[in-house]
Amino acid sequence: MAFHNAFKYRGYTLDCEPVRWSDDCFIAQVVISREAGEALDEYPFPNLCIRHSAPSAAQFAKDWGRQWVDARKSRQ
Repeated sequence: MAFHNAFKYRGYTLDCEPVRWSDDCFIAQVVISREAGEALDEYPFPNLCIRHSAPSAAQFAKDWGRQWVDARKSRQ
């Protein structure tokens, strides 16, 4: 089953694809990236939490990623 959980948010790309951990569990993770001139800044956050469904894990990662971006933007 393929999920499409990458999206743009406030100048960053968040890839929130869950990883199957066992038959009935998924690990929420997010990779946050941003183009910085010629370079690519990438911030991986694996193993955020374990959920019983892929959509739930993806939603947790999306919410967590948005909060991370908002906190980073507020410090700039």
